[in-house]
Amino acid sequence: LCEFQDFKGSEHLGLLSMGALEKLKAQEYISQVYLLNYGGILCWTRNFKLNLEPLMLGYKMGMQTGDIQHAMFNATTYIKIGFLSGLNLRELERNIEKFGKEMIEYKQTAVYRYMLPIKRTVSDLILSTDDPLEIARNNWEQNNFLKLALEENSLVVLCDIYILGGIVAYIYGKYDLAVGFVQKRHELEKKMWRTTFLFGVTAFYDGLIFLAFAHKSSEFEWTLEVGNVKTKMKRFVQYGKSNNEHKLLLLEAEVKSMMGEKDDASKKYQLAIAAAEKSQFFHEQAIAYERAADFFLRINEQKKASHYYGKAHNLYLQWGAQGKADHLCKNIPF
Repeated sequence: LCEFQDFKGSEHLGLLSMGALEKLKAQEYISQVYLLNYGGILCWTRNFKLNLEPLMLGYKMGMQTGDIQHAMFNATTYIKIGFLSGLNLRELERNIEKFGKEMIEYKQTAVYRYMLPIKRTVSDLILSTDDPLEIARNNWEQNNFLKLALEENSLVVLCDIYILGGIVAYIYGKYDLAVGFVQKRHELEKKMWRTTFLFGVTAFYDGLIFLAFAHKSSEFEWTLEVGNVKTKMKRFVQYGKSNNEHKLLLLEAEVKSMMGEKDDASKKYQLAIAAAEKSQFFHEQAIAYERAADFFLRINEQKKASHYYGKAHNLYLQWGAQGKADHLCKNIPF
């Protein structure tokens, strides 16, 4: 039902499954049922952070009952949803290390490979990407990882590589690279039986990437793609407001900025920042502050721009994205 975006119907069936689980006291199925509900259905309709504790419980119950595979799927889903919700990257890094060792110990190789794109993403945001040796190492790892995924025809892993690679490239302002990742993912999705929406996150970053590339290149045909993205995001807001309202507002702010509607753009940036703070998406609040700072800089309001860059920097540090915080300091144009 989620594939057809019937999220309310999916939620109803999910709640029935959990009710049956409780009534039958079937603890051996908790790991499976929690994975489907808290790692899938309920991520569409309620704040990501509310699903983290149940996913951790699903992992623990799977380990206790001997359902190791589903325990590990709960673990890797916890990491992914934790990243999407803006969980501290250092905390995620520690859990990735812990779960990774257990996956290798219990020979859960396939699940471990599903976690590798997130592991790489977290590392890229924590560590500075300006060190030539670090860049060379990352490129080597990325090429080998891509080669392995291609050899195994692991379309899901490849898709995650392109989605997360695009997010990191966008955050670091590498818009040519980000667009390349989006284009590769679109080509890959033609071979897949379903599109990877990632609870609205994929559409959000696609829109930001298209708009940023249009700003940089003056190729405004990219903005045509944004109309489709906004339509999707408006629909996602109806189902899961706390996860998506700030995302839609930031996209609208960027569109207003590109159209030269300064007053409307300023208001939309403020609304996006406030909505992200209310829903506790502090990492995306940081992005909203940075985009607002870029906007104020373009219209020669340097005092406001400086204030907003400072806010963004502090929130990136709060997120644990030391590499991005350092990158922002080096690239603020004053």
